[in-house]
Amino acid sequence: MIYEYVMQRKYDEFSLRDNNCVDMVTHAAALAGINLIHRIRLTIPQETKILGKTLRPWTDPKYRILEYSTPDVLQMDLRQLAQLGIGSDVTEWYLGLKR
Repeated sequence: MIYEYVMQRKYDEFSLRDNNCVDMVTHAAALAGINLIHRIRLTIPQETKILGKTLRPWTDPKYRILEYSTPDVLQMDLRQLAQLGIGSDVTEWYLGLKR
């Protein structure tokens, strides 16, 4: 199932909010029965002042919350799972490849 998911995925269609690399990893993990924490919720105020000007980023309340995946949250969850003995922390190996 994971192989089929990775092969059929459209890699040219992505965005900040979804269908990004973190979503790909978490979806593949979910196919293996592993649910990973990876999203952040940001509440945006209806009005804010910047340089003396009042800006209104949204008028419809459904846009007040921006939820998106982040590699930092995913990385913390993966490290915690490794500490619990579920998987391995491969950070040193990964960083070694980048040299």
